[in-house]
Amino acid sequence: MNNQPASGDPAPASPLATTKAPVRVTIGGQDATVSFNGLAPGFAGLYQVNAVVPPGVSAGLQPVVVSIGGVSSPPVNLPVQ
Repeated sequence: MNNQPASGDPAPASPLATTKAPVRVTIGGQDATVSFNGLAPGFAGLYQVNAVVPPGVSAGLQPVVVSIGGVSSPPVNLPVQ
């Protein structure tokens, strides 16, 4: 983490506590733009990832996978309109 708070302390709002490793998000098998990845400001130990659904992703349930440091999450379904 960049700007990591002390253990048990809430994450700062400025500057943000961000991950050092890049995060990759895929939605419907397509790469999504990640605008933030780090600790959620004001919370202790809560990680947040903000991503934008790529254009062209079909409506309906689409699998979302988050990867960091070579480790990927299991897919979860996101309803896309």
